[in-house]
Amino acid sequence: NDNIAPTLRGSFAVYGENHGRPVFRKGALDIFVYYWDERDGDPFCGWWFGPKVGGDQVWAYNSEKSQVPPSSGWRVPYDGPVDTTFVVQQVSIQAAAQQQQAPQQQQQQQ
Repeated sequence: NDNIAPTLRGSFAVYGENHGRPVFRKGALDIFVYYWDERDGDPFCGWWFGPKVGGDQVWAYNSEKSQVPPSSGWRVPYDGPVDTTFVVQQVSIQAAAQQQQAPQQQQQQQ
């Protein structure tokens, strides 16, 4: 968990759609958040973090069937216990841009 969670943290933007829900991508990296429906059985249904939409390699899982990724209840790693410190938060495009600019502005001031 200590190795996986930092990789997953950061801002994601809508990238497309899968199984009737939005897919999110972290910048230009191959880190996606996507929904998988019941077609492969209930144990596979829910929200996933992985390097490919629908791929075999995954890092985090949440069984919620919500329209957007749930804020809490994530298993990180996907087959581990719920990580209560891992939170998914929806922010506006403007807020995400401000978060990305803040570290750049701090670096320029130094």
